[in-house]
Amino acid sequence: MLVPKGEVLELGKRGNFRDILRELSDSGFTGYIEVSYKKGELSKAKVLFSNGKIVASGIQRVISKSEVVGEKALEELLSLENCVADVYILDEEKVAKALEWNKSAVVEHLPETEVGVEGGLTEEVITTPDEREAILKKYGIKMPSEEEIDQIITSALDGSYEVISATSSTPGDLDSLKKSLISTAELYLGKMSKKVVDVINDCSSAEELVERFDEVRNAAKSLVIFVPRKKIDEMLSEMERLIGESI
Repeated sequence: MLVPKGEVLELGKRGNFRDILRELSDSGFTGYIEVSYKKGELSKAKVLFSNGKIVASGIQRVISKSEVVGEKALEELLSLENCVADVYILDEEKVAKALEWNKSAVVEHLPETEVGVEGGLTEEVITTPDEREAILKKYGIKMPSEEEIDQIITSALDGSYEVISATSSTPGDLDSLKKSLISTAELYLGKMSKKVVDVINDCSSAEELVERFDEVRNAAKSLVIFVPRKKIDEMLSEMERLIGESI
């Protein structure tokens, strides 16, 4: 999950994930938590909240780089007896951006396994479709349809994707971000980094970098016969971190 950088509320919060979730829900928390734990494999997760309700969740495995999103991610997190969570505050507009960027990670319902849990959570801790739509509408954001997403992916694969409009970033900040991303690409890909660098250089804002990150990902993964997949995945994770911290 790609989430804008938030304001630290608490770091290193330890305990049962369900208890942490209840506490944040009861307090009407808006922001996200980063959860670290080991269940078979070391994993890191993000859970996005709006007014105490879960909006989206996603897990990334640290070694294999595989991802789990949405209800499946929440189901795994609810099974954790021990985890470490860092808690970050976001304003509503940043929550709207995170929701727009992470459609596949939206939690629409509680996991079925939660139904049989004594004293378990209820659907009240999950945002409704109307609530999610209201968050987006307030900031003029329209959730893309499945057809539009398919079109974006297809265009990205053939290299013709173009962002029609994007919110501009401060030039100095953008230059610094692009330099960091290019340095990261060159570090991991060496002389093979040209395709990735070309996409980065073509972006005129941090928001456009987010919109076109699938192009960066596809350009990098096309090099898998020349560069180990693990290095490509590590590079993409680092780039996501850099972009997330800049927006």
